[in-house]
Amino acid sequence: MEEENRYYLRDLLILSGVISIAVLAAELIHFRNSENIDIVDRILIYVYYTVPLVVLFLILSYFYRNRRNLETGRLKSSIRYRLSLSFLFIAMLPSFPVFLLTSNVIGRVFEGFYGLDIAQALEAGDHFVRKELDLEKNNLLEKAKLFRNLVQRQNPNPNLLTNRANELDLISNPNYYVGWYDNNIPTLENRSLKLTISPEEFTSFGTEGISEKLVLSQNLGFYLLKIDSLNPTKFLILGKRVFQGEESKAYSFINTRKNYITADLAKEKLPYEVRLTITLLTVFAFLLSIFFSLVFARKISRPIIDLANATQKVSLGDTDINLPLTEGGEIGALVESFNQMVKDLKSKNEELMHSQRIAAWKEVAQRMAHEIKNPLTPIQLSAERIRRKLTSEVPEEFQEIVTKGSETIVGQVKILEHLVNEFSEFARMPAPRLINQHLEPVVLESAKLFEHTPGIQIELNFAKNLPEIFLDKKLFLGIMNNLFKNALEAIEKRRQRGDSGFFQGKVRISTVLEKRIMRRSVVLLVEDNGIGVSPEYRSKVFEPYYSTKEEHVSGIGLAIVQKTVIDHNGHISVDSSELGGCKFRIELPVA
Repeated sequence: MEEENRYYLRDLLILSGVISIAVLAAELIHFRNSENIDIVDRILIYVYYTVPLVVLFLILSYFYRNRRNLETGRLKSSIRYRLSLSFLFIAMLPSFPVFLLTSNVIGRVFEGFYGLDIAQALEAGDHFVRKELDLEKNNLLEKAKLFRNLVQRQNPNPNLLTNRANELDLISNPNYYVGWYDNNIPTLENRSLKLTISPEEFTSFGTEGISEKLVLSQNLGFYLLKIDSLNPTKFLILGKRVFQGEESKAYSFINTRKNYITADLAKEKLPYEVRLTITLLTVFAFLLSIFFSLVFARKISRPIIDLANATQKVSLGDTDINLPLTEGGEIGALVESFNQMVKDLKSKNEELMHSQRIAAWKEVAQRMAHEIKNPLTPIQLSAERIRRKLTSEVPEEFQEIVTKGSETIVGQVKILEHLVNEFSEFARMPAPRLINQHLEPVVLESAKLFEHTPGIQIELNFAKNLPEIFLDKKLFLGIMNNLFKNALEAIEKRRQRGDSGFFQGKVRISTVLEKRIMRRSVVLLVEDNGIGVSPEYRSKVFEPYYSTKEEHVSGIGLAIVQKTVIDHNGHISVDSSELGGCKFRIELPVA
């Protein structure tokens, strides 16, 4: 619990640092060139910078925890980060519409992130558009002034207007428009304009009796000047085509600027007090959601983590575990079921161990009786033969019979002595003294004993940067020597069979680091290209006094290897190798 509290304190300090970085980034990026920013917009911008950084921090912490779990094999509360992210997402999802209502700062935030000022860019674009129109405007204005005297007479003569337009080459030129309007209806025009014109939309620009308007569509653009007559229902419109070939781009730009200005003017429609109240409530709800997400995530994840760690201890053989029942509901039922399961498992293990001990001693007694019976038979026969010859009438053969019989008796007694010694050795194998050390030097020391064996190639493939493991060097050297000898004997047996295509014996030693949740292991592989073991015999090779070799051996070597591996809290198995022979796989937990 204290360790978990330290993790929470560390996360709280990091979270405070992330918020500080967000505030600093907002000041440097967003407020650097801004003045007169009210407190509401400032707080909301801080929130906009803080939220993605906090979420990024939680995501990175989650992946970091998972990686550390794989590297160390110790389960940390990575589920807490997943739950926190879920709670934060649920809390923030309804908050964003509130942010949109309380302030028009989203555009500014993006402008600040990318170093853009959209309003300034649009103003600059409008400047170039107006500059482009100035040449057309001045040219058309001079022509409009020539028409103004004719239009502002008491009764303007359309024929005089037509003649003046011809003189100025406006009628035949397709880039110009001339139209005489009465009651907003063109009564005389050189061509159809194909644009909707409303006199009220024209704006004055300082020249008496003349107003202007820019009319744009996707494929047509005209700059128009309206010349008023003395009759308010009649007027003359002169126009010149602009942005030829670029009408759609000009239309898009001018509409974009118009929409941006409209949206910008609407940003202060909510009263300041309302925006401030909603902002404070939103920020308070956001902070409250962070606090409760961490509290609820810890409340949910803590029993699960304790249960997972307890499960790992049970898998290593520790059954003296009883988790405290601090939760109700499904979690409490799960913890209670786990405690009951551990109690039942402990009871079953005791019964099983007792049964196994009885069965093991029965099997040992049967095997020893069988092994002892084999040499006793020739001893008995030799003794009976000596006794018969003792009473024989042919004394010259007695010395030969006694010599051979005594040799048989002595040889078989040595076999009995060897069996008893091996049985005693297996029964009183020393307890391992495990020291945290690297596996590679131990394997190399054993390999050097066999590297000069004729016709044998030893290949070593060690993984880099393997962690240390708990080993008893003396006992593990016995494991490696036994496996090496078995490999050499299997290779020699294949060579004696005379298999076609068999040229040189090969023994391959490999190591690899395996990472799993809550567990890391160093795996040692010993492979050879010998005779191999058929699948039906693989389950028996580790049984005491079982051997596939034809000559008389005890069959206790691999049983000792298995017991030593188990004493190292490891696991050993046998399978076929891609080299053609056996592959022994030893898995040892990382310290």
